[in-house]
Amino acid sequence: MDDDERTRLTAAIRRATQDGERALTQIAELATQVETLVDILARGGSLKPGHVKLLGKVAQSVSLVRTPKLELSDVDDKYEVVGDDVDCASRIPLCQARCCSFGVVLSRQDLEEGEVAWDIDHPYRLPRLADGYCTYIGGGDGRCTNYQHRPATCRSYSCRDDARVWIDFDARIPAPMPETVVPLVQLRRK
Repeated sequence: MDDDERTRLTAAIRRATQDGERALTQIAELATQVETLVDILARGGSLKPGHVKLLGKVAQSVSLVRTPKLELSDVDDKYEVVGDDVDCASRIPLCQARCCSFGVVLSRQDLEEGEVAWDIDHPYRLPRLADGYCTYIGGGDGRCTNYQHRPATCRSYSCRDDARVWIDFDARIPAPMPETVVPLVQLRRK
């Protein structure tokens, strides 16, 4: 990605964030108007107490849904992050690269560089495909296709003591595959 593309992407992210903030403000204003209308109708006797209670529950769940959960990793420089030395290449046939199905939060550095995509429905997390894996996992070999620019979470992660991956790391006994992840051997990506 060249500097012009990076600048355009950064500007687009800023515009999208501003648009989202404006939309949330408008939604909050509309919600206030609806709440006022419901209050007027309830006081005027047009709504029964059960209706008011039900509308209150709906308003509460709408409030929870419209509040996006944004997360950013607090790592300043992902290129300085060093993880545990695990020979992934020799273990992938056993573990099926299941760590590549875990949620990964990006950092401000990732967003500014623009080298790592993020999931529009879950800002700012690495996107997942229907098979459960990160969008950057390669075909049947499980290698990262964006390894040089991988997030700090990926750089620092070690499966050594992770029960989601290994029953016994040293004996090379993998944990059962989660039902939400297609075994790597069944992937047909390039």
